[in-house]
Order: sequence, then structure tokens, then C-alpha cells
Amino acid sequence: MQELFEKMKKRAAVVSAGWLGDTIACSAAASSLSEKGYETTFFIRWPQLKPIFDNDKRFETKLYGRYLTYKVHRPLVASRYAVIAREPERWGYEEPFTSEIRRIAGCEPVPEYELVLSPEQIAMTQFSKPKVKPVIAVARDSYKRAYGRDIQDLISKLSVFAEIQWVGLDPEKDSKKGKDVSLVRDASLIHNADLFVGPEGGLLWLAAGLGTQCVYFTEHIAEISKNSSIGNPRLALGSKHHFPGGSHIELPAYCSNEQVVKTIADIFENR
Repeated sequence: MQELFEKMKKRAAVVSAGWLGDTIACSAAASSLSEKGYETTFFIRWPQLKPIFDNDKRFETKLYGRYLTYKVHRPLVASRYAVIAREPERWGYEEPFTSEIRRIAGCEPVPEYELVLSPEQIAMTQFSKPKVKPVIAVARDSYKRAYGRDIQDLISKLSVFAEIQWVGLDPEKDSKKGKDVSLVRDASLIHNADLFVGPEGGLLWLAAGLGTQCVYFTEHIAEISKNSSIGNPRLALGSKHHFPGGSHIELPAYCSNEQVVKTIADIFENR
């Protein structure tokens, strides 16, 4: 009995209940608990992320279903783990999500996080070398969160000096229906691209975690901020806050396509 108790003291669980970006944020707590010496299990609801999280040997990733959350999962977890960090029902919007979930887990609330691909996954979308143009991975959900921006015009302007590769679900498809769509190829393409461009959202979290430089639209953050009853989303969302010393660039909300193009052109010119 004592041996079982001692083993339980070394176990930790992190439970994510949200969507793509929320789940990636919660992985930060799983990695930190592992680094504190806990045998950590990370429970997620998004199957397309599991092949990516499985590359991180600091924790074990397990899938759970909608009903398991309430009927089985809660008492099971409480009886088996010494530390349980659950994604909050509502994020506080006072600090980056990664800092918040680490604080909940009793870890140092640092914002940076890391995602890992296997060599085989990276090799899925290798580009010919030398490249004639730099490659930009553009999120298809730019159409969903355009807020009046002419995306076709933007792509036409970027295509003059860059190769465009689209990533993510068809904009007509509800993201809730994307659980059966593999994310690995998109992750590989983003990893191998020279730049990621898209709105605040799950693919931005993916790109930043893979170490790809990001230029992202902030209109969605501005819209959320208008209607937020708690905290300040401007302090919590966007790669700039999760990688304060990094090179990710947030665009001014509702800025012109010309400003977007100039920002990106300057990045490539100065490399």
C-alpha cells in the first residue's frame, strides 16, 4: 500500500477540454510537470494533435471522449494522480495561457512552449533546394477571420515574391468537424516554411510552437477584447506574448494589405 501511495505521489495529469490552441497551451503544463519529476499524462480531446504530442517524451498523451470527461474521468483521475491541472472553464486573460496553466499546475508561469515533429514527419513536405522564392504557409482560416480584408488581393501581392502554401481546413468547414483530418502534413509544411501568416488561432499556436516565425492578424483579438467581460485578451493572445523574446510580429488590427506586404517583404529582405 505504501509503495502504491509513493508511486501516486510521482504522478501528474493535465486535462485539456478546449480546442486546438487551448490544447497546445495546456501541453506547456505537461512538459513543466515532467521537468519537475512527475510521471505526467496529458489528456486531450483532439486526435489530430496526438501524433505530434507523441514525439514529446516528457509526457504521455491520451485521448478521451466527451462523456468520459464527466462520467468516468473525474473520479478516475482524482484517485490516481497527486497533481491534477485542468484547463480552466474560462481563461483569465490576465497572462498568456501557457503561463496561466503552468501556474494552475504549480509550476513556474513562463510563457514559452515547444512542439516537436519526428524526422519522418518533417520530411513529409520538403521543398526543392535552392528555393526560387521563400515559402509562406498561409492559414485558410484567414478567410474566416478576414474582418473585411481582401484575402485574394493579399495573396496576389505576396505571390510576387513568395511561394504560397495553404494550411488548415477548408474555410467552409466547421473547425469542430476537423477531428478526423490529419494535422501532421500541415505541421510539416509549416515547420519547413520560411514564414507563417494567418489570424490568431490554433494554427498560429502550432506554427509558433514549431519555431516558425509568424506574422499574424490581430482583428480577432480586437473583436474579442470589445466583448470581454473578464481580463484583457490583448495581454493573453498572440505569439508575441508567448514568446516575448522571439521574432513573431503582430500586425495592427485592421491594417491595410499594403502594410502586411511591406512587413513581410522587409522580413525576407533583412534575412
